[in-house]
Amino acid sequence: MHTTRIILSLVFFFLAASSSAVAQYGYLSFDEPGVRKEVNLGFGVMNTNTDIGGNLGGRGQVVGANNFRNSKLSFSLGFTYTINRLFALHGEVLYGRIEAYDSLLKGASQGDAVGRYERNLNFGSNIFEIAVSGEIHPISLLNSERQWRFSPYVFAGVGLLKFKPQALYGTEWIDLPELRLEGQGFAEYPDRQPYKTTIPFAPFGGGVRYDVSPRFVIRLEVNRRFLGKDYLDDVHEGDWVDPTLFAKYLEPDKAALATVLYNRSPGINPPRNTRPRGNTRNNDAYWGVVMKIGFNLEANSGVDNGFRRGKGIKCPYW
Repeated sequence: MHTTRIILSLVFFFLAASSSAVAQYGYLSFDEPGVRKEVNLGFGVMNTNTDIGGNLGGRGQVVGANNFRNSKLSFSLGFTYTINRLFALHGEVLYGRIEAYDSLLKGASQGDAVGRYERNLNFGSNIFEIAVSGEIHPISLLNSERQWRFSPYVFAGVGLLKFKPQALYGTEWIDLPELRLEGQGFAEYPDRQPYKTTIPFAPFGGGVRYDVSPRFVIRLEVNRRFLGKDYLDDVHEGDWVDPTLFAKYLEPDKAALATVLYNRSPGINPPRNTRPRGNTRNNDAYWGVVMKIGFNLEANSGVDNGFRRGKGIKCPYW
């Protein structure tokens, strides 16, 4: 909840600041085709939909299935190249974290959430992204003579994700890929191979851009990352690996950790191997809500590179 309060505080602060800027800057009238080169700094929260955690409603992979107590901070730096305030190309790097815990689902009685508390798995992973996406601002198609301060937009793109799932064991986060908890690479499970922790992904979402002035822009954006993979949380297979195989394939210290971490239900109740470990039908995904502060590199005194400043106040557009 603390991270949520931070984002809400940022939203109210910038909306208040932008309101006072309306009277100061008037409006911009369309003059000739122009471009905007904008540097963005983003602060947000991230959450995830995987085989672990979720909320008591057990609603699968929709946003409403998130357990917002797991929200973690994210930070991003990007560059946006906008043509005529209608189309934009955006490049971005992002760093954040995601976590999920079955232990938050005590008493769950609906959908996918049933039995997760007794299963007692958890995971966390730092997230590093680099992505390129295209934006479209449809409101600019409605009136070519005025440029709106508020501009809703949608975007989609491609990117590369670096992650490494870990499990919280006591007070220590343990790297999971090398423990092969579902028998990846074991001869007894020939269809299971070690998974990659650098993978492509597809960002998709929408937001609203607000021009505080010809130079400064704020954005509030909601996005989802489609992965096409199901090992973000180190959980995929529905069955449980034979724990005696860890000693056959892993070094003794890793085998000891794997024997404990592959099935953590004894920490809640007697071992619960009757519940599926994972769900092979749903790929993992994660979400973000971001507040971005943009600086328009093309702005100068009175001219916004193709957009001239007017004298009147024409809310809600320039």
